[in-house]
Formats: sequence, C-alpha cells, structure tokens
Amino acid sequence: MMESRVLITGAGGFVGSALSTGFAALGWQVTAMDIGFDSHTADRLCGCELISVDLGSTAAPDLPRFDLVIHAAALTTDAEALGITPAEHLARNIQPLLAVTQMAALCPPGAFVFLSSSGVFDGTEGCPDLTDRCLPAGLAPYAAAKRTGELLAVSALAGSCAVHVLRLGYIYGPDEVSRPSRARVSVVAAMIAAARAGQPLPLRSDDPRRDWTFAPDLAPAIAALVAAPAARGPLHFGSTHILHDSALAALIARHFGTLRLSRVASTGAKPPMVASSIPALCGFRWTPLEEGIAALCRQEVAA
Repeated sequence: MMESRVLITGAGGFVGSALSTGFAALGWQVTAMDIGFDSHTADRLCGCELISVDLGSTAAPDLPRFDLVIHAAALTTDAEALGITPAEHLARNIQPLLAVTQMAALCPPGAFVFLSSSGVFDGTEGCPDLTDRCLPAGLAPYAAAKRTGELLAVSALAGSCAVHVLRLGYIYGPDEVSRPSRARVSVVAAMIAAARAGQPLPLRSDDPRRDWTFAPDLAPAIAALVAAPAARGPLHFGSTHILHDSALAALIARHFGTLRLSRVASTGAKPPMVASSIPALCGFRWTPLEEGIAALCRQEVAA
C-alpha cells in the first residue's frame, strides 16, 4: 500500500514542525517546506523531505501530487517589531499562500488545510467566549492576513479539492523556541522557562482564561478531520481545555516545588476560543493539560 503524502509549509516553525513530526509518526510521507531550517529542527525532521524556498518571492517548485497540503506558514511577529510596514506584513503572509494555492490548483491534492488563528478576533467579540457564532473584526495586519487567507484559500481552490479552514487557539508543546517569524513563545513555555531558572512565574494582572491545545495532538486530529467532507466555514480547531493563567501556573509549580508569581501588566487578552463540534473528531482524545504540562516539565527538568 502506498503511503499518504502530505506537504506542510512553514515546517521550520513550532506548529509546522510539530505537524511534520506528527504526520511522519502516523506513517505519512512528509514533504516539509520553509524558507529555511535550523540544525535542531532539521535533525528532528530527519525522516521528512526538506525543501527550503521563499514562497514570498519565488513560485512553489514543481512537486508531485499530494494527498494533503497544509499551509502552516505565517508571520506572527508584529510589523513594528520587525521594522516593516503593515502593508509589507500583509504581503509576507498572503504571498506564500497565493503561491501554494496556485500550485494546488494546478495539481489538486485530496484536501487542502489553511491554518488560521483566533488572531482574526480583536477582543471585542465573544459573549463571553469566542464561539462559531462570533464574527471576526480584527484589523491588525496579522488578523487581516488570516481573515483574507480564510476567504482566499476557499475561493482559489473552489471545485478543485476539499478546503478546510481551521482556526487555532493557544498551542503549547515540545521544542517551542522564539524565531523571527514567531518571536513570542506561549505562556506555558514562558512559565516553564521561569520556573526552571528559579524565577517567579509571570502572571498577567487580569489573570485571563485561555484555551490550550497540545501541539502533538494536531497531526492526528487533522488526519481524522480531512477524512470527512469539509465544513462550510472556518472551524475552531483544538481541545476543550480552558483555564485561567493562575491555574496554569499552579500546574507548572507542582513540578518545580514552589509557586512564586510576578505580576505583569495586562494587554487585553481575547476571550478563549470554544472548539467547534466536529463529528469527525467525536471521541478524539485531546491531551489533558495536566498530562501535557507534566511531559514538558519532565523534559525541561531533565534538560
């Protein structure tokens, strides 16, 4: 039996590399694409075919037909922090998507997944949480790029293949590090780093609630999802695990023997995103936070 083939863009980043290793573990033949791969990520993806290409300035290379294409490439770091204009930030997100959808239109895959984000919301939505009924209103460059991408992917590939638009919330997991395209690490990673260094855990003054999904769960969940017909609109994709940052800090503190907090200023967190009801994932086991954090803390303590 032939292995299923998947192309993953943005595979050098946190989410993309988690997807690449996850699909490889499921027995898929993985082609991992990014502008570049650091040595650590390249070692982790040693069983995958690595392609280094800047899709923002170069057309996608000629590749064989894939059973699945996942567009995970994204520039999340703020335009101001990068020293670029909002228009350039938008272009750096949209141009790679245009290149990949053009490739997919010429050689249609079995399914195409566009990874969007709860970043499409600006914080004014949600009563009290972000559900499928909430209409995104974000206008920051990243929000605008994701909102545009949701429409672009469906429109560009209409009639060619099944298109799944998945909004991700807060993701945590192993091998999470800062990189230029995603300068900020998750609150989980920041708290574990502080605990490991013997420092107080940073806690925002408003103690927000957040939804959390363990990165290794993404590949098996997407593999199950694309076996079913695509939904009519974007799905809120992830676990049902939601808790306050203070409860998260307490979970982490269990593994380091103490709980000291350092209050930091609030910057107006969005409400948590409530996962859509997805029949294809009925019964899927999302890793509980206690279990995921325990695995990370063991890894960090042993490091």
